[in-house]
Amino acid sequence: MSQDKIDILQRALNREKAARKQAEKILESKAAELYEAKQKLERSYTELEALLNRTDSQLQGVFENIVDAYVIMDLKGDILKMNDAAVNLLGFENAKQEYNLLEMVNHNEIGRISESFQSLMANGTITDFNLHISTKKKENKLVHINASIIYDNGKPVAAQGIVRDITKAKEAETQLIESENRLSSLIVNLDSGILLEDENRKIVL
Repeated sequence: MSQDKIDILQRALNREKAARKQAEKILESKAAELYEAKQKLERSYTELEALLNRTDSQLQGVFENIVDAYVIMDLKGDILKMNDAAVNLLGFENAKQEYNLLEMVNHNEIGRISESFQSLMANGTITDFNLHISTKKKENKLVHINASIIYDNGKPVAAQGIVRDITKAKEAETQLIESENRLSSLIVNLDSGILLEDENRKIVL
């Protein structure tokens, strides 16, 4: 693949990442508003009914437009709400199922989960966390998670997160590294002299 094509793909990837991060920020903000509104609604239904309706419609619009799996869970790991992308990724039949997400975690990763949750509670957010899970349909996947805490009057009450399936991407990355290693080994062991330069005429091998 030429450097120009690589640059084009990299720019496209950067734009996609920026768009997703913007969507996540909007989603986190609206989800926090919705959850807080629902909590307050239990105490004062009449006063906050209009706020809830407005916030819920705003959040629903974000739910419909975000392509990534989005989940809200309580602090015990029980799912409170998820979008259709999360239903598909996690192997559920619909978004109404009651389930504890900790049941999907690989037993070998329990220690990492505990450490990441402590970090989430302490800092309010956790980013770029990769985790092996087994979905409801018993499919093994590697997922990438960005999560944050939802607060009610300063008290943590739930957590929300964006979950992406990076299983195939990780496999492709591993295959690419293996191919590069084989190529490097082949070149190093050739009888003829070989010199590789990058686009800036810098020697790379």
